Amino acid sequence: VKTPYYSSGLLIESSDIYTKIYAKLGMVLMWNQQDALMVELDNKFNNLTCGLCGDYNGIPIYNEFIKGDASYNSITYGNLQKISKPNAKCEDPDETQALPSCNEHRDECERLLTSSAFADCRFHLNLEMYIQACMQDKCACNGTEDSFCICSTISEYSRQCSHAGGRPGEWRTQNFC
Repeated sequence: VKTPYYSSGLLIESSDIYTKIYAKLGMVLMWNQQDALMVELDNKFNNLTCGLCGDYNGIPIYNEFIKGDASYNSITYGNLQKISKPNAKCEDPDETQALPSCNEHRDECERLLTSSAFADCRFHLNLEMYIQACMQDKCACNGTEDSFCICSTISEYSRQCSHAGGRPGEWRTQNFC
């Protein structure tokens, strides 16, 4: 559809950065038209959600992959969401291969994510999970110096910092992302 578009309690708007879908029921979806989708819910949904996006109970736990009293890593929790289909053949991922060691990139990732542009962010987010994601990005690109490989992770760190109440500074340059 051409934006802006409105029909039956649904509004779709586009900007240079996001496509936003507002649902009258109290939900907003924001898509950056590349690699990030954010969901925002009205307060009426407090403590009424569960799953991969957390429980929205106001108690931030960096890893909200919890079911009952048990806490899971992301792969194990994801496997709990499988639907049984008689003819489907799905192999569980090998968890020992999920996070290969990419420690040679740790210093660079830590330097990027603790730069002055992100000084306010470390009080709002778990830095370690973004360092690990950055390291994985660098490994996937075989350590090339091209910043493209880590831009998505750094962009997401900046978005989540802002979303959590932080104020990330200007981190993009003409030569980086």
